Amino acid sequence: MENKYDYTKLIGYLIIKGEVYIKRKILNIFLENGYDITFEQWTVLNVLYAEPGLIQSEIAMRTYKDKTNITRILDVLSKNGYIVRKQHESDRRSLCIYLTDKGTKMFDDLIPHINLINEKLKKGISDEELRILESILERIYKNAE
Repeated sequence: MENKYDYTKLIGYLIIKGEVYIKRKILNIFLENGYDITFEQWTVLNVLYAEPGLIQSEIAMRTYKDKTNITRILDVLSKNGYIVRKQHESDRRSLCIYLTDKGTKMFDDLIPHINLINEKLKKGISDEELRILESILERIYKNAE
């Protein structure tokens, strides 16, 4: 009897395979430019670069990580001087998170490299194919919810 199960055709496997290769490329860029950060830290820093002053729960929601992991990541980023926590203006229980000058400089250094990787990943793929890919991935994410 023939086995019809092929894990290499599973959507999750295909997505994770791509994620692994992309993360490796990005981590190499970090190291080549003298930044000892993880991909998870980079994900949090991206959110804060785009939306300064978010509170921890908002960061967790945008990065699809739980609050415990976000706390750990923020502690490391704070210790390394990439972020600062400031008291929320209207909610004394909350802290707003901002990039420091050091964190912003890192982005200024790395964004051109990240953009170059992104362009290489899109090589040979039309704008229409990219729109279709984005649409398909969004449907997969909704189905996974």
